Amino acid sequence: MKKNLIIYPWLFALYPVLGLYSRNLTEILPSEAIRPLAISLGIVTLAYLLLVRAMGDRDRAAFLSAFLVFFYSSSELVYRLIEGYAFKGLSESFHRVLLVAVTPMFLFLASRMVWDKYMPQGRRKIAADYLNIVSIAMILFPIFNIGGFLVEAADDAPRPWSGYVGANESPQSLGGEDTPDIYYVILDGYGRADVLSSLYGFDNSPFLEGLKTRGFFIAEQSQSNYLRTSLSITSALNMEYINFTADLAGAESTNRLPMFELASNNRARRLLTEAGYRFVLIDSGSAFTRFYDADVFITPFRTTPNLFEMWFYSTTALGALYQPELSMTPALQEYLPVAGYATHRVFTLDALDQLSQTPDLDGPKFVFAHIIAPHPPFVLDSQGNPLSPDYPYVTGDGASFVSDKEYYKQGYIGQVEYLNKRILSAVDDILRKSKGPPVIIIQGDHGPGLLLMSGDRPDACLWERASILNAYYLPDGYDDLLYPAISPVNSFRTVFNAFFETSFDLLPDKTYYSLFDVPYNFLDITDKVRNPCGAE
Repeated sequence: MKKNLIIYPWLFALYPVLGLYSRNLTEILPSEAIRPLAISLGIVTLAYLLLVRAMGDRDRAAFLSAFLVFFYSSSELVYRLIEGYAFKGLSESFHRVLLVAVTPMFLFLASRMVWDKYMPQGRRKIAADYLNIVSIAMILFPIFNIGGFLVEAADDAPRPWSGYVGANESPQSLGGEDTPDIYYVILDGYGRADVLSSLYGFDNSPFLEGLKTRGFFIAEQSQSNYLRTSLSITSALNMEYINFTADLAGAESTNRLPMFELASNNRARRLLTEAGYRFVLIDSGSAFTRFYDADVFITPFRTTPNLFEMWFYSTTALGALYQPELSMTPALQEYLPVAGYATHRVFTLDALDQLSQTPDLDGPKFVFAHIIAPHPPFVLDSQGNPLSPDYPYVTGDGASFVSDKEYYKQGYIGQVEYLNKRILSAVDDILRKSKGPPVIIIQGDHGPGLLLMSGDRPDACLWERASILNAYYLPDGYDDLLYPAISPVNSFRTVFNAFFETSFDLLPDKTYYSLFDVPYNFLDITDKVRNPCGAE
């Protein structure tokens, strides 16, 4: 008897990975999807072979392996659809109920009696052909989407974007006898004191005074150069405005992929490496700042799945096992962290812990920590106790934040208060343990997003989003090189001029706006964001 052609289990296994990747093309390197694709294919092949061996029935084994892998690869998405459109407010525990409820269905479908009664040979062939066609049609959509994007983006980076940095300046190298350790700490979304007072009713002066008594200079009029994390941090590390990206990719481009190289192979890192520094990265889980090629890569987990893998695994049945009330969660998380509130909290807490421990590493060293707080999600209260929002895991801010303004205010200030205590403690440890006086920069990449909840557009009040915390510890009396409105693009220019005998010109302190989906269509909003607005 001629065997039915069976390809659909493998195509159904590919679809959840390809579908997720195709929806995040502009932010995920193609290489990051390879391992999840291979794992999915491996699991469905193993399931199929085991079921064939147990049942002696190719058709039944194919259907069951496809059902198992497809459902368990996307069960979190099924839960989110039910929670979002049918039963609002369902807790994450419903995901586990859903998995248990599917078990009787699987046992029913696995029954030989059911197949003998309802699926004679003729129907089996029809079903196999139908499922083959459906699975082919399913994966064609993401494949066409992926292929179209990659073809369109192929000429966006004729050479690595880092090669364009400094093109209009004379090359310089770092000199001098002093090699202070340098700490660059980004507190994502940390706003300026006047913003916190005006919009949140929060007095941040005790924290700022605490920094000042430790020798910090506070740039009280500082504004970010860009309102998006990837642009702001990349610009600061390259010591240059990166508006040239619009000429390379096009102002309407959505392609962020060349930015990964521009961020990782940044100018400050290159100059310090040439001067004998080790680059130490404290992992935060952020895609744009996970520089895996760091000399020292510090992460809280035993494995380092990429961000796409973490998001993909969180959409599978694994997501149901990563809940605070489950005793197995910490052990699972240590070996296979998935995107979620628990993992986000571990990244934040560990980064704060590591800041206090990195002085013990041999120097000279350049320590970079991008801590995704006080930016949403709000996973810690003012005392550092864990919070678990009652909605599926999202990291959106501003217009992408999924709760109300009062919850935003409360959650944001709670994380600010906790960070303040931990940062002062970390600074004390760094100053006490360092063999020589270090350089410390503590900076927001942009401000909070409360006012952007009403709409993220250039005519909105952007004063809040542009106004940032910007604090510098420069030993040996170099504070006279700093000024109240200094912005991140000039941070390393100032540090290098002070300690390494360079002569970098300071750039005008400007702020540029662009939409998240069209990151390179820059609008100069420098004058607009100097004026307070939005207070009720």
